[in-house]
Amino acid sequence: MTEPTTPDRVIDHNNECVGCGAHFSEPCHPSCPFQTGHFGPAVLLRAAAGQLTQHPAGVGYNISATLFATAVELVGGSAAGVASDEAAAALADFLVAQSGGKAEAIRDQVVYRHGLFTDLPEIAQSMYAAAARHDGIEFDPDDFGEFTA
Repeated sequence: MTEPTTPDRVIDHNNECVGCGAHFSEPCHPSCPFQTGHFGPAVLLRAAAGQLTQHPAGVGYNISATLFATAVELVGGSAAGVASDEAAAALADFLVAQSGGKAEAIRDQVVYRHGLFTDLPEIAQSMYAAAARHDGIEFDPDDFGEFTA
């Protein structure tokens, strides 16, 4: 299996690159992960948000499977496990923090439960918020826009 180094960029629901935020009609910034081939948890979370409907789980969505499949596409099979685990950990950190620490006791299940019991737009928004938190930037829900599958 050939490992991808710079896959085609992923465009989100706002018509922006999930790696650098460039509008789809403009080229990516030279430091964009889709130019450099270096993908961190935040980019993986944003890219995976648009793939949730491809990974249903009973009444909801399998976020972990979505993260893994997206990681395979972006970083290749051999690095996908580590990359998806890092992204899932960033999402779990966000969800536990958002709960005021109440979800700490179920940290190992919080991403799974979030996928089952939360509606699609809210899951996607939480993935973007977790990405922003991971990157140390403030997330503005008004900038997120309307997410539709």
